[in-house]
Amino acid sequence: MTRRAAAVLLLLLMAAVGGLVLLNRPGGTSRRPRFRLFLRVTPAPAAAVTAAPGATPPPGETVRLTLFFPSADDARLRQEERDIPKPSGAGAFLRAIFKELQRGPTRAGLLGALPAKMQLRNAFLLPEGTAVLDLAMDASLSFGSDEELSIVAALVDSTLQNVAYTTHVRILVNGEPAETLGGHVDLTRPLAYLRSEVAAEAAPAAPAPPAVTPPPAGNR
Repeated sequence: MTRRAAAVLLLLLMAAVGGLVLLNRPGGTSRRPRFRLFLRVTPAPAAAVTAAPGATPPPGETVRLTLFFPSADDARLRQEERDIPKPSGAGAFLRAIFKELQRGPTRAGLLGALPAKMQLRNAFLLPEGTAVLDLAMDASLSFGSDEELSIVAALVDSTLQNVAYTTHVRILVNGEPAETLGGHVDLTRPLAYLRSEVAAEAAPAAPAPPAVTPPPAGNR
């Protein structure tokens, strides 16, 4: 082998070694791109559970709600209990109560409390024990005094009955403080139980223990 060929071969070997060093050092091109790290925090799909043929799947954890609906006879509030899947978080629990009120009663002789065009924009708990319900109101809605009182009372009493550590309910309309829903019930202040205005069947002297203790306030 000539000296020139040996020099060329040595240069090639040095270049190969240098390339390997660059590829394997921290930050080298063989390392995975940084954005792939975010993929690792994505939860993996839950494994499917196959029940035996004919077997009943095990029920999930549930809570029992006590809801209030107006009676068809005298518009006074009556209680109805039902079990629902346990919500995760205070805001989810308040939305679940609203959803069940909107579904209406299952007991004969009771009427739905909430109109279909009334929706819940947001719901959360304040540290001082006030539950805030932000309603979305259709401009075409109008109420008589008895109907408006039944709506507000069903929302307030159902919330206070079921959510621990709440003392009042504040109702907003379309994200803003409102004087009233339809000109009959004062909404400028947080509301306590309205059983003295809309008497409930077998109303207890003191609030019954709430069905669920939600997580601390602030889960919006």
